[in-house]
Amino acid sequence: MTIDQQLLCYKRLPNWTATTLPEMVTQKHNTKVGTWAKLTILSGSLHFYELDEQGEVTAEHLFTPETEIPFVEPQAWHRIAAASDDLECYLSFYCKPEDYMAKKYDTRAHSEVLEAVQSGHIKPGRTLDLGCGHGRNALYLASLGHDVTAVDVNNEATQRIQMIADEENYNVRAGYYDINAAALPESETFDFILSTVVFMFLDPDQIPAIIKNMQERTVVGGYNLIVCAMDTEEHPCTMPFPFTFEEGELKNYYSDWELVKYNENLGHLHRLDEYGNPIALQFATMLAKKVK
Repeated sequence: MTIDQQLLCYKRLPNWTATTLPEMVTQKHNTKVGTWAKLTILSGSLHFYELDEQGEVTAEHLFTPETEIPFVEPQAWHRIAAASDDLECYLSFYCKPEDYMAKKYDTRAHSEVLEAVQSGHIKPGRTLDLGCGHGRNALYLASLGHDVTAVDVNNEATQRIQMIADEENYNVRAGYYDINAAALPESETFDFILSTVVFMFLDPDQIPAIIKNMQERTVVGGYNLIVCAMDTEEHPCTMPFPFTFEEGELKNYYSDWELVKYNENLGHLHRLDEYGNPIALQFATMLAKKVK
C-alpha cells in the first residue's frame, strides 16, 4: 500500500469559485508538517504553481475535472490561480492514520501507545483504556480497528468520546468507572489494557488491587501498558500526586510477565513550571505480555 492509499481525510473546505478563491491560497503558502493537501476540480480549470522558498515558480500545471491531481506534499511551497471564469473547486486535508485524531480533534495518542502499535506488538483486539481522559488513546486505537472500552470518572469526557466514536463509526463504548474500585467485570477480558499517566491520581492503598485486577482481566498473550510518575532519591517528584512508583516497584508487580519494554527514564508533563518549561519527572514505563 502506498502512502497515498494510507492517508485519511480529516478536513474539507467549502467550495471556491474563480471570484472566491481566498488570498491565502493564491499567495505563496504550504501545509503543516504531516498534512497533505488534495485539490478537487468540479468545473472549469485551475493553475497550480510549484514554488521554491523564495516564491519563484519551479513548475506549472493546469488542472481540470479530468486531471488525476496528485497530493500536495507536506510543507511544499505552492500557490493556485483560476484559469477559467467557471472554476469551482475545493481543498481537502489528509494525514497518516496515527495523526488523524490529533489533526481533526486536537487529541494525539500518547507516544508509548504509538510505539507499542508501530512496533507490531499491539494489534487490533479487545482493548480497555483505564482513565481514558478525553480519549486520545481510545480513539486512536479505535481508528485502527480495536474494539475499545474507554472508562473514566469524568462523565463529560466520556460522553464526548462516545459522540466522536459514533460520528466516526468506531467500535467504542465509553462510560463511567472508578479505577480505585478494582472491580472490572469477571465476564470481560481484554487483549490490551492501558493506563497512561493515570496511576499517580489513584488511591495508593488500592494500587496492588488495581494491578491484580488488570492482570486477571488480561488474556494470556495479551498486554498491559502503564506509564506513571515516580518519586526517587535522584529525581524527587515535585508534584503533589497521591501516588508515585518507587524504583523497580512497577516491574516487580509483573515479575511473571514478559517485559517487552521497561524503563524508568526522565520525561515531561504537559504542565509548565513557573518559568514556562514542561515539568520534568522520572516515569516508570512498561509494556508487558502475559505469558501464562
